[in-house]
Amino acid sequence: MSLRVDAAGETLWLQADGTVWWPAARTLFAADLHLGKGAAFRAQGQPVPAGSSARTLAALEARIADVGADRLVVLGDFWHGAQGLTPPLLAAVAAFATRVETLLVLGNHDRRIHPDGLPITTVHGALQLGPLTATHEPPPIGAPGFTLAGHLHPAVVLGSRAGDRLRRPCFVRWPHALVLPAFGGLTGALTLNRGELARQGADVAVLGEGDVRWMPQPR
Repeated sequence: MSLRVDAAGETLWLQADGTVWWPAARTLFAADLHLGKGAAFRAQGQPVPAGSSARTLAALEARIADVGADRLVVLGDFWHGAQGLTPPLLAAVAAFATRVETLLVLGNHDRRIHPDGLPITTVHGALQLGPLTATHEPPPIGAPGFTLAGHLHPAVVLGSRAGDRLRRPCFVRWPHALVLPAFGGLTGALTLNRGELARQGADVAVLGEGDVRWMPQPR
């Protein structure tokens, strides 16, 4: 299942894996892969299982094939840290970016460590794509235009009448911007206050297992 968002005269589709599909431009957006995070933790002696980056790349490539994208735009934090830039990961990313045009809006984790020689087009600051803007950090409330961004790793807490609590990653859609959830497997998340989001005029779409749904506004 996917959800339609109309913005700046364009139609975007929110995907259940946290990506956004822009069919008119054959472009897929993803945010916050944090590739190499597990390797960086293992280099510091932390017992983190291997394989997360490979699974992230495989999942992203599967979505690209599923929608038929010609171009991938990563909204920052493609990488996690310098210790995670291992030769096998760099080779895997090079092969991936050879198969699909890849643009990276450099995030705060990328700006000092993005390696040279990869077939990836990098952009500092904002990338203008027709009527849409792609950045890493979201713009302030009320900014002009419409921006797609990452950085926040947004999540919300869901509650049941029985008192159960469940935290789930989400999209946040303001009138001026859409923030994507983190796509990487070891990224963590920032829990946002649903009441505050509602006061800002934001809508929330929560990711489930193969599903994405709008949440009702809190009372």
